Amino acid sequence: MLPTARRKNSGAPRKRRRSKVPPLTSNLQIRIKRPPAQPADLELIEAPRPTLTNGTFLARAIWLALDPFVCMPGGASPAAAKPGDLVPARGVGQVIDSRHEVFGVGSLVELDCGLQQLCVSNGQHARLLHPGQTPASTALGVLGVPGMTAYFGLLDAARLRPGETVLVSAAANAAGAMAGQIAMLKGARAIGIAGSREKCDWVTRHARLSACINHSAENLSARLKQLAPHGVDVYFDNVGGSLLENIVAGGHFAPGARIVQNNLQPAIPAALHGVQVLRASARDYEHRRAEFLREAIAWHGAGRIAAKDHVVEGLANAPAHLLLAMQGGNFGRPLVRV
Repeated sequence: MLPTARRKNSGAPRKRRRSKVPPLTSNLQIRIKRPPAQPADLELIEAPRPTLTNGTFLARAIWLALDPFVCMPGGASPAAAKPGDLVPARGVGQVIDSRHEVFGVGSLVELDCGLQQLCVSNGQHARLLHPGQTPASTALGVLGVPGMTAYFGLLDAARLRPGETVLVSAAANAAGAMAGQIAMLKGARAIGIAGSREKCDWVTRHARLSACINHSAENLSARLKQLAPHGVDVYFDNVGGSLLENIVAGGHFAPGARIVQNNLQPAIPAALHGVQVLRASARDYEHRRAEFLREAIAWHGAGRIAAKDHVVEGLANAPAHLLLAMQGGNFGRPLVRV
């Protein structure tokens, strides 16, 4: 920090300093050219600076989250993107202009932004950041939608009971890690599944799950029989596909078992070989957000919840990062620091 010259206190109030951040005159965006299979299928364009109407506000993105399912064909998200669209993304931004009664200039806001520098919102699905959502990136991870999905998916939809065995796929990612840790905090036993030894090490050492199966190097069915000989009571499914099929085919569910699916995934039948299939959507529990934040912020502040983010800098690096996440190559919550 540069030294400042001393001056006498005249008793007059100091003038408010203006931000030294230059205003953006245009808006960088990531749009879809074709169903993405490589970074070149997503293009970085320069769009005009958005304008406001009454009842809206303009936010400058600080963090953007990458959710791979929004660009996958047949994805269950209502925001599933198609060629020509802005890539959907949840973000944290600072309000820089406002004609809205609630969201004033300077406020930090979590909102549906899309992969772009500037986003206009009418306030729908936008939330002021809670002071406990620190750092701000946690509002997109363990203290945001992934965390809420895990919290209510396990505790409300699946009605998790102490002593039950919980299996979690993609256990190093935000929702998976949160689900496993909530299970442990609530007196259940959690087993993770991840795709590398490095991820499994993090799951057991930092998230402190009971065990983690490296499905790329271990026999999943044999390991599950060792770790859960009486079957799995709750499977928190972040992946679907062949992994789910193998678990079902292996007969690894206990009587009365439940599968909880993240709402962004393609749906599977509501009943599967006698196992109850439940869908979890954070927005269905928006009216109970304060309940989640009260408990999750206390856990996080006390160091009882570990979080792993996979961060890249700048929108130009977002396409490759999103493709990596679509292929399961990310390690933690995929985020872009804008």
